[in-house]
Order: sequence, then C-alpha cells, then structure tokens
Amino acid sequence: MADLIPYHKMSVLIIEDLAEMRSTMKSMLSALGVQQIDTVNNGEDGLQKMQRNKYDIVLSDYELGRGKDGQQILEEVRHSQLLPAVTTYIVVTAAQTAEMVMGVLESEPDGYIAKPVTLDILRTRLNRIIRTKSIYREINQFIDKEDVDNALEACSRLALEKPKFALPAYRIKGKLLIKHNRLDEAKDMYDTVLGIKKVAWAVLGMGKVEFLRGNYAAAQELLEGLSKTNRKFVEALDWLASTLEAEGQIKAAQQVLEQAIDESPKSVVRQQNLARIAELNADADCMFKASRKAYGLSKHSVFRNVDGLLRYGTALLNVQRFGGVREQKMALKDITLIVEAARTEFQMDEVDTLRAQLLEAQAMSIEKNKEAAKPLFDEALAMADACGDKLDKDQQINLFAARLLCEEDEDKALAAGDKLLASLGQHHRLQTRYYATLDNFYKRQPEQRLPLLITRGEQLLERGFFEDAHLILSKALTLDPSNEDLKINALKAVVNLYKSGKSYSSYLEFGNQLFNSLRDLPKSSPNFSALEKLRLQWQGQDDEQAAS
Repeated sequence: MADLIPYHKMSVLIIEDLAEMRSTMKSMLSALGVQQIDTVNNGEDGLQKMQRNKYDIVLSDYELGRGKDGQQILEEVRHSQLLPAVTTYIVVTAAQTAEMVMGVLESEPDGYIAKPVTLDILRTRLNRIIRTKSIYREINQFIDKEDVDNALEACSRLALEKPKFALPAYRIKGKLLIKHNRLDEAKDMYDTVLGIKKVAWAVLGMGKVEFLRGNYAAAQELLEGLSKTNRKFVEALDWLASTLEAEGQIKAAQQVLEQAIDESPKSVVRQQNLARIAELNADADCMFKASRKAYGLSKHSVFRNVDGLLRYGTALLNVQRFGGVREQKMALKDITLIVEAARTEFQMDEVDTLRAQLLEAQAMSIEKNKEAAKPLFDEALAMADACGDKLDKDQQINLFAARLLCEEDEDKALAAGDKLLASLGQHHRLQTRYYATLDNFYKRQPEQRLPLLITRGEQLLERGFFEDAHLILSKALTLDPSNEDLKINALKAVVNLYKSGKSYSSYLEFGNQLFNSLRDLPKSSPNFSALEKLRLQWQGQDDEQAAS
C-alpha cells in the first residue's frame, strides 16, 4: 500500500560523516522514492548546502567527528534562520545518553531516529514525522513568509477545526506572540490554555510573559513551581535564573543554573551564562569550570563570542599562578591564543579591547616578563581612563585585580583599591567580589591574607551575613587553627546559621568540632561567657532538632 507521502517530489540533505552510512541512507531514501538527495560529511558543508538550497527534509547525524555535531548544526540554523519552518529536520543518532537526549530535545528537531536504521524503521519514522509536520504546514508557510498575523490566524483555525491539535497550535501561537513582543495577547492566550489544562509549556510561556513585562515576583512563582514539578523542562530553569538575577538574587540564580547544567550540560549559552554569574558571585571554581566547558563547546558554535573567550582567559590566570609547571605553561599558551582569537575573530568595543589588554598584561606579569607586561599595562590604564563611565563596578573590580598583579608599586594598587571600595558603599555582592579579589591576590601570603579574612569575617557577622561569614572564617581558621577569638567568631556564624533553620550536617559537624576544641577554655578567658552563651544556644537547637 502506498504511503501517500510524495517522496518523489521531495529534496533531502543527508549530513553524515561515515561514508558507508551515507551510502546506506541514500539507498534507503531512493527505495522510498526520493529522487533529489544531497550528501555531505560534515556540519560546515551541511550549513553551506542549506544556505544555497531549500530542502524538504534534513537528516543529520548527531556525532559527526571533528567540527560541529548535529545539535550545534541545528542550533546554528535556528539562530541564523537558515532552516525554513516547513523543512523537516531529523537527528539520527547511535548515542542514547541523557546528555545527548536532553541536548537534542532542547534544540527541538522535528524528530530523531535511533541507529541502527533499517528501511522499515526509516519508512515508519519518516511517515510519522512528516505526517505530523504536515498538520502545521499552513502555519509554517506563513511563518516563512514572515506573515505573523496570518500565521496566528492559522494557529487559531487549526485549533478550532482539529481540536486534537489545539494545544500544539496554541503552543506555536504563544511562541510567535512572545517573539514579536505581543505580550498582552500572549498573556490572554496562556490564561485561556491554563484555564483548560495546566500544561508545562503554557506555565513556562506565562512565566516568560511576566518576566518580559517586568513582573518578576509573578514570573518567579510560576517558574519555580514548574521547575519543581517538571525537572526536565530545563528552559524554565534558564528563565528562572534570569528572573532571580533581575531581582538581584545572584547567588540563587547561580544555583538554578547549576541545576540546569546538571540536567543538560551541552548548551553553550547556558555554560556561558553560568560562568558570567559565577564571576559576579566571586565563585572562581565554578567560573573556571563553566567557562572552560563553554570554550570547548563553542569552538564550532555560532554562540562563540568575545565575552566567553575573555572570561575563560581570565579564569586561566589562576591556573597560570597556582598550577603545576606544566599547567602554568599550558595556561599561558591558551591565554595567548584566546587574546589572539578575540582580536581577530570579533569586532571588539572599548571595554572588551581593555579586557583583552588587561588579560595579556596580567599573563605577562605572572610570567615575570616585565619588559612585555609594563607597556601592556600602561596602555591598559590609558584605555581605562578613556572608557570612563563605560566601566561598571564589576569591570572596575577586574581592573583592580589587574592592578594588584601588574602595578610595580603595590601600595599604589592598594590605594586605588581603597578608593574603589569606598565607591561600592554597602553593596554586598560587589564588596564580596572586592574582598575575594584581595584574598586571591594574597593566596600565598598568609601574613597578609589572615588579617584580611578576619576583618571581612567580622564585618559580615556584624551585618548578619552568617553564611558568608562562615565561609570566610573557615578559611581563616585553616591559616590560624588555634586562634581563640577566631573560633568564637566562627561559632557565632554557625550557631546563627543553625538557629535560622539551616541545620546542614556540615554546619553541625563544624560547630561540634569548634565546641570540642574550646572545651578546656578557662573561666578566666575573656571569651568564656560568650562561649557559654553560644553553647546554650547550640544545645537549644539540638534539643529542637531532636524533638522534631
């Protein structure tokens, strides 16, 4: 029986790196009646073919050896609008890892076919995918013509004429409305859908609408609810992170992005965003891991950008400073390549030009190449003066970090830091970045690092930032484990954390260790009364935990 699908009229592009598989797929498509078949063995050639020709079907292998993989090809054609909406894009893959599945699903192909592929499997899957795609053909034709109003009308018409496909039609409609900033219409539509059925994509759509309208509290409530009930809906986590960042909850935004990365780590943009947020939070380890991953993923991606390159280069400075001999050499080599790539591949603005200059100057300073470092740094200072107000506070902190490494007169660098600190006021996140910058600079100078940590820990305790105080004072204790005053302050931080309900096992263990270390504190000690008060509070919390 005929399939009733006019394969003989269709054009197909096969993207497959293995010659035998290309030949097999071509033979099977010919058996289905396809007459116009193009084949390529890599992603770049596939993109060029799609630039020159319009195909009815694209069959792309997921793993393509060197160069772009199937996910990156799909990301690029979507981003560059090379793929007509009417084209059926199918990923063919032998990989079945969760990472692959989530990555493919996020790119939203029309379907995927698992290897090994037989003629019967290909026919069955193609028939099903093409028939489903044909239901939305009128909508997709209007989308390709950029006729938004008629595309929206076609969505509504499909929903009325074929109720079985109403929800998918409304999903397309919602995306179109958001894309073209018709937010009031989108909100009304999502209200209607959610009144009928609480589907995840409609909750996500409404969360996007609320975010774009600046209603962050409403967006957060919707997106948090969705992420708790549907962890695989990773896009909700991206939008939740953006919402939290807009609300100034930068630490919470990082935690959400880390959760999203756990679910689907192959997104270049997500890794870049996590690296950026981690830098804002002064989380050097997370920034390094995310920026390194983003750098690797972006080598063949349309999402490779100068910001991501320079952030990874900045993260490599710590490897150059504190790594082993081989790691230091590799870091310097990579930084050099990154600066060159930034300058040759991208048209940089004043701020990014300054960032590249500072990165190179710092790398030369760490290498103790003063002849190269000094002119680079002097030129960077002139660039910074020219940038003026274009440098925000985070960029000014980055400039301060460069001063510490490159300035021959350390007192001069520290004086500039004092001036910068005064300009930060009581902004907690920026202060945290400032002190983390100093802490990193003094990492191998305990005599300077210890008083810095003690002072910062006391400040945080006084202002009620007990979790941050705990982290800072714990670091200080590794440098001076017998310091009685330091132990008392560290206890104040952990007791207050425990009182606030954060009864994590790590806090419990840390607190008990500190109390045990102070069990022989004499009554004559000026810290004795404070210790007894803390012990009573701690025991009270233990009693409450036991009762619950």
